[in-house]
Amino acid sequence: MIHDTIIARASAPGNAIRGILRVSGQSAIAAVKVIADLQNAVHHYTAFHSSFCCPTNKSRNGAERNDGRCCCINTQIVLPQFPPFPAKLLLWQEGHSYTGDETVEIHTIGSPVLLDAITAALISDSVRLAKPGEFTLRAFLSGRLDLVQAEAVLGIIDAANDTDLKTALHQLAGNVSAPLSAVRALLFDTLARLEASLDFAEEDIAIISEWELQQTLAEALDQIGQLRRQIAHRGIDGSKPKIVLAGLPNAGKSTLFNRLLQREAALVSPLAGTTRDYLEAEINWDGMPVVLIDTAGIGTEALDELDESAQMKAQELLTQAAVIIYCDEEMSGGRKPPGLEHVGLDSPGGLRPPLVFFQTKTSNESLDSLIQEVSTLLRRSPIYGMLPNTALRCREALNSAAESLSRAGDCVAGTDHSLIALEIRNAVNQLGLIDGTVHTEDILDTIFSRFCIGK
Repeated sequence: MIHDTIIARASAPGNAIRGILRVSGQSAIAAVKVIADLQNAVHHYTAFHSSFCCPTNKSRNGAERNDGRCCCINTQIVLPQFPPFPAKLLLWQEGHSYTGDETVEIHTIGSPVLLDAITAALISDSVRLAKPGEFTLRAFLSGRLDLVQAEAVLGIIDAANDTDLKTALHQLAGNVSAPLSAVRALLFDTLARLEASLDFAEEDIAIISEWELQQTLAEALDQIGQLRRQIAHRGIDGSKPKIVLAGLPNAGKSTLFNRLLQREAALVSPLAGTTRDYLEAEINWDGMPVVLIDTAGIGTEALDELDESAQMKAQELLTQAAVIIYCDEEMSGGRKPPGLEHVGLDSPGGLRPPLVFFQTKTSNESLDSLIQEVSTLLRRSPIYGMLPNTALRCREALNSAAESLSRAGDCVAGTDHSLIALEIRNAVNQLGLIDGTVHTEDILDTIFSRFCIGK
């Protein structure tokens, strides 16, 4: 099936000035020759080089890649039912296209009737209609993309706003693949040296020292920990990042909540403890979709059981925050904000969310500086470093890899290094499930079934 020649529309459905059909496989150029005169076609230019956005100039299997070598020619397409009409053909030889196969893109008039007619004329015993996601699947199988980058392609297609698009583009560029590749290379080198030391155990040759082993395992755990924190902050269910308002009772949180929403959503009273349950609302924060949450006051002794429950819920919400806005009346210098002592200890990844102070109950008419400061923190946050589908798929594998490396570290001081090698190999395999170095048909089906035809 992977050697079949496939065809599908690569441009958006509907009428347009230009439409694109993509043909990829062993018979791509031969198939197009049936409807287009390539022999006498005019070469608009002989070749050009384009850069494909990847962290290195190597494919995931380590081979050097030559991205983008393409021949572009002007010609005409001849179909029996229509007069000849112009087309531009982009031709890639095997090894140089998106899929890695011989590929032809047909750029012509964006009429659905014409594009359907071209597709029908090309479909034969050697050319069939592509399945959903099949072009990107071939790019993965040929080593042009890893699974994380393949998911980024889908993220780009499905992006609903600038933030989603930037997240997908960063993932395609390698912000997940690069650290994964680095930690796997580190573990592979350590594993090779460790197994070599086992082979020469009787000769008392120290190929890797105990100190080196400890340092390597600690470094690998640290890198995996960073990826786990990305997942923890991203929200594997695809939920929007949370901006949580915190502070002492009657510190002006609800007033700020209403000002940010530009409506009276929260009850405001001069009496402390008005907010007992939390309020939340979706809001567009400087172009980013977020959930704004107003919480009960924290940092004081609970007045009753209801107040205690409200403070506990507020503490829980703070651990889920992408950014905390701490509201205070005076903002006295050097004073630690009460109620935040334990935030971070129970947070995913053990990190305290970034904190922004806002002085309330002043003549502060503009919220522009607050919005800008929070926006900057959100854009720097690891919350936008990974797509939700990738985070969901990676979570279990990263946790398993971290557990294996922790067990390996516990064994370093022992004498049986074969157990260490076993745990490191398991960690390497778990990481391989993420980037696709290790994969099954079930994994591929789950990922690529979400794509549309032509991608």
